[in-house]
Amino acid sequence: MSDLEARLRAALEARAQTYEADPNAWRNVQRRTPPPVPRGRWLLAALPLALLAIFVPILLNGGLGRNSASDPDTVYKQLMEGKTTAGEQVVVDDTARGKPLRLWFARDPLGVPEVCFVAVPADGDPYGSCHDLRTAEIFERSGMYEGSTRADTPSAYVDYGVADNDVAKVTAVLADGRRVEATVHRSEGAPMIIWTLALSAGDKVSTVEFTDARGRRGSDASPKRLAGESVRHTPIGQPMQLPGEVTVRPYDDKVQGRSVFWFRGTKELGWVNLDLKDPMTAKAPMIHFQDGLMYTATKRNTVKIQMAVGSDAPITMQGIPDPWNLGLNLFTAAELPPLDWSLGGWWAGYDAAGKQLWREDQPRRTSSPKSNFKQTGEPITVPGTDDFSKGPVRLSFGKYPYSEGLELCATGGTGANGGDQGGCARVRPEPPSVSFSSGRVETYLPLPGSVVAFGAAEDDWLSVDAVLEDGRRLPATLTRGKDLPAPVWWVRYPRDAKVRAFAYKVRGKQLEQVDLTKRGWCWEDKKPLDAGYAFPSGLTAHMYADTCVKWTKDGKEQAGSFQAVPGGKLSGMIAAPELPLQWAQDKREWYGFTVPGTAKVEVTLKGGGHATANTVPDPWDQGVLLFAGPVPEAVAKQGLSWPGMRFTGYDADGGVLWTYQGKEPE
Repeated sequence: MSDLEARLRAALEARAQTYEADPNAWRNVQRRTPPPVPRGRWLLAALPLALLAIFVPILLNGGLGRNSASDPDTVYKQLMEGKTTAGEQVVVDDTARGKPLRLWFARDPLGVPEVCFVAVPADGDPYGSCHDLRTAEIFERSGMYEGSTRADTPSAYVDYGVADNDVAKVTAVLADGRRVEATVHRSEGAPMIIWTLALSAGDKVSTVEFTDARGRRGSDASPKRLAGESVRHTPIGQPMQLPGEVTVRPYDDKVQGRSVFWFRGTKELGWVNLDLKDPMTAKAPMIHFQDGLMYTATKRNTVKIQMAVGSDAPITMQGIPDPWNLGLNLFTAAELPPLDWSLGGWWAGYDAAGKQLWREDQPRRTSSPKSNFKQTGEPITVPGTDDFSKGPVRLSFGKYPYSEGLELCATGGTGANGGDQGGCARVRPEPPSVSFSSGRVETYLPLPGSVVAFGAAEDDWLSVDAVLEDGRRLPATLTRGKDLPAPVWWVRYPRDAKVRAFAYKVRGKQLEQVDLTKRGWCWEDKKPLDAGYAFPSGLTAHMYADTCVKWTKDGKEQAGSFQAVPGGKLSGMIAAPELPLQWAQDKREWYGFTVPGTAKVEVTLKGGGHATANTVPDPWDQGVLLFAGPVPEAVAKQGLSWPGMRFTGYDADGGVLWTYQGKEPE
């Protein structure tokens, strides 16, 4: 399991133990690749999201009552309750609203970093919210969109977001091709940077690029991640404008059916699907929370909802009919400060006569939700992890009901909303998609925090190292035992350490095995270090930062990229006879690199087709020979992939220098 897969799986497992399943989960998956982790929160029930109508002031009852805040400072104080600031606050002149936009980072009591904002709409009370920053970490994104003040009325506006601390420049590419530099706000103690982009009324951003100090371009961000334009399909009603820059509108999806979407400015908040198993038949509606709002929808007979958490005074919301004759009542209220449902609470609906129609009670959460992990044997305690906020870190073998094989799972990490974080690594990964067993857990305090990476090894592994970006190595502990289903490795390092690979040595193998953990900079980099080597066919091999090699033709990148371990060379990726070449194919051409002394390479397919290519010295002193050649049409249709391929390397006199036929996946 790759580091990315392990972190994503850990995040999803933690979230699954915290919340009930969302009926729209599959649609969330279909929306984007990679999809952002949903930021909204919800209560138990089967009703998907719907939206707002009017704000109803809450009557304070002498206790911890709730109300809307009339000034941004009050909203800020409510959001920061129990948190500490991390870095300096950024205040942006928001010309669209005529009032400032406030952005900042914070840490919760366990040190988990969050990004927060407070905005003041032109037609309502100030609002804001905070959410944790692990979306960018999980998906290895260089930067992300957080929001925009763009409105339907033409006026200047501001887009804003966050980016990795490695990013030195943020550039927006507009729809008309113009490039506009964003302002980068960097401050001591901040977990990331904040970027802001001042735009004119007629400007429309296509994408935002992130470039680091070495000129590498990372993954881009698009405002479509806010708008979700690709999934709404055909509108079936006019938009309804609500206070606080909220808009609601119904759409029809040929596959998913009718849905009601709602937005704050251009940012999509969520939707209710009206055609999937009649979500309105649930006893209690789902209550949703995002951007300082809580909202839901019910059948028309529910006209009032009340809710409370802990000892707080009840919150009351009054519903109004939707304007599209969909049979809904829509509700909303401010959620400042955020409700803490770990204290327990309830929510109930009433008809026009005051009769209670339904009620749901949420018990106080006294411990972490019970996991469905079936442990095998005794756990292994990782030494020196008592300082983890949820520590010590323990590793256990076992199975989940949805998993086909044995896994090594960890406890002791800090998760969302102060919960426990776990992570799992498959004990017997299945190549070629997964070849290295790895997972991770982390703690955020004491700063800068720490990570324990771990995994299951094979009996013939000799060592495992975490490799930093500059080539330095952190040796892992590799432990074996007769009672363990497999050897176990782990290594601890600071959260701000730039671990870019795990390398492991296998008894009897010529080559060190490498699992690169963060290849985004290589995949996205558009700035080669030199002119590269141009082949007669029009292909050009380029070297990029961090020993990343990619091929282009007619200005377009070809399939496949190759990257050496940090501090290493391309020559460390090949050795005869074990693996004498690395190769890729794009349509009618194939290319790669091979060991010195090879004058020509040939591939023969199981059905008899073949392709050849001559070699040339690499221009970067990497100790390899480059090759590129045409692929016959019949071979191209079959593809240079398993099963049955055989490679042959010839010397300058035509003699066979090496042969290679890889092991076919089972």
